[in-house]
Amino acid sequence: MAELKVAILGLDRLGASIALRLQTYVKKGGQHRFKLIGYDSRDDYEKPARKLKVFDKVERRLYKAIESADLVIMNLPYEDLRAGYETLAPSLSEGVVILDTAVLKQPSLSWASDYLSVEHHVIGFTPIVNADYMLEHQLTAEHAADDYLHGSAIYLTPAVNSIKEAIDLAVNFSLILDGKPHFLDPAEHDSLTTITEEIPQVLSIAAFAAAMKHKAWGDAQRLTNPPFNVLTRYLLTHHPDALRDEWLANSDSLGRAIDDLIGILRQVRDSIADGDESAIEAFLINASDEYQEWINKRHKSDWGEQPNARMQYDTTIAGTLFGSAIGKRFFGGNKDGDK
Repeated sequence: MAELKVAILGLDRLGASIALRLQTYVKKGGQHRFKLIGYDSRDDYEKPARKLKVFDKVERRLYKAIESADLVIMNLPYEDLRAGYETLAPSLSEGVVILDTAVLKQPSLSWASDYLSVEHHVIGFTPIVNADYMLEHQLTAEHAADDYLHGSAIYLTPAVNSIKEAIDLAVNFSLILDGKPHFLDPAEHDSLTTITEEIPQVLSIAAFAAAMKHKAWGDAQRLTNPPFNVLTRYLLTHHPDALRDEWLANSDSLGRAIDDLIGILRQVRDSIADGDESAIEAFLINASDEYQEWINKRHKSDWGEQPNARMQYDTTIAGTLFGSAIGKRFFGGNKDGDK
């Protein structure tokens, strides 16, 4: 049995849900034990997380949260990530594994390389939300759930120099969270994120900017029901600095995606201007059919993939971690990997 000290940095819905899942795992007789330390500098995230009473301790100082941690969930807001790595580097234990949830992996892995030592092991970590929650957009800990990641993919994006032992731990930890681990190259991950994360951001803010500049905005702003509020929510949930940094860090891919979006919008605009009922109907029916097909696959996690050879995972979370500082921390071995 391994007992791990897990520091969760960033107590939003995802961070709190990970903590709840670990608590449920232990209560149901899981083989491992976790000491859970939370951190968030934002009152509107930190206070709800405290009320869950799932953490052994919630810190307001970053370096205190990660002292002696075996595993760190790096779930800080994107605009705080680079400074976060710089701040925590001197206090990290040798052999610690860091799972980084950043929306873009190439920049965060680069910052980690700049500030951390070779005995600090960072793996990109992108959990996909349980389909039962996919239409919900609340981000605070009040909405956390222990099945938030149930049955969904967790994408792992190791750096080129990631060691096998750290990757093994990330895989096993994903399984404990009730996820399905998959691997992506960091560049491929960020390219896909352009479509699923950044285009929605651009649409959200562009829609608000267009509405605000409309000559009727003075009256129209009073008629803002859920469709408008949900569409433009990124201005509420994301800091402008984070959006700026994300867009610029992924500028080539995002620029191409915006061009594709503009092309679609022009087609729609022209069909509406021409009163082309058949073109509009065909566009909507095709989109509706494709949406239904996608959302059914999303709920079933059925992507038509060929089953891979069954991966054999050790029943001990750190069972394969020998011959490194990771092994020493989990088993107390010497530099040669002896127990």
